Amino acid sequence: MVELDTSIPQLKALKRVLDAYSTLNMNNVQPLLSENYQYEAFPESADLPKLTKEGHRQTWGGIFSSLNKFEVRI
Repeated sequence: MVELDTSIPQLKALKRVLDAYSTLNMNNVQPLLSENYQYEAFPESADLPKLTKEGHRQTWGGIFSSLNKFEVRI
């Protein structure tokens, strides 16, 4: 788990997102994303396609299923 000062609303939201991703389960992440969510990879020179909410779930769900640990350091 990530320890953030959750008295600040933006950090509270960020903590929810980081905690959801750290579970390696996209079912925990999906409720936090808006219906019109769009994932964009950077740098643009990588020429990777933009992903919709569903595309993001499918892509990262496949990657996460092959991991047993996802560490976030700040």
